[in-house]
Amino acid sequence: MSALARAGSRLWAAYSRSLDSRPILTKACTSFTGFVIGDTVAQYATEPKFDPWRTARFATYGFTVHGPLCHYLYFWLDKVLVPGASVSAGTILKKIAYDQLLFTPAGILVFYCCFKTLEGQPWAIPATVREKFVPTLLAGYAIWPLAHVVNFRYVPNSHRVLYINVITVGWNVVLSKIANSKPPTAVTKRAAKELKLEHDP
Repeated sequence: MSALARAGSRLWAAYSRSLDSRPILTKACTSFTGFVIGDTVAQYATEPKFDPWRTARFATYGFTVHGPLCHYLYFWLDKVLVPGASVSAGTILKKIAYDQLLFTPAGILVFYCCFKTLEGQPWAIPATVREKFVPTLLAGYAIWPLAHVVNFRYVPNSHRVLYINVITVGWNVVLSKIANSKPPTAVTKRAAKELKLEHDP
């Protein structure tokens, strides 16, 4: 076995031990790393200039929300909604349906609420959700159902956040482009009007 293979084997063993002893923290750190890599790749692929604060926002979301939330959602999915160890086609389809029809729409709402808050623009959440929710959902439907066939068929529950973050490196190119696209003038005006109405006596 080469030195590189031995190092990889030791790293994998250490990661698996950390999942056993500190699952939530380990998955939070996994999502932190995945979102840092994903947004960095996204920015270099689509933006003329790198914005470290944007990556910091994605990293914060990954560590505080995505990793811990996925830990509990996958536990709930496997133990409550679709209990048992079956990997039959019917079971996999049920899990994908729950994930895509229930978890994904809620997750998109959580993402934009968190992201606009981290940008210091919580007042823009309603207009942002109206503009970006459907494009994000449809883009996700082109990627995640197929990814979850592999996820729910072959990946153990404890390693699903790691698998998801590997896919997320590519997904973040799409998500970052949608999340950071400039809103149309009409949306901007509507958000400004809503903000004005909220503050008017």
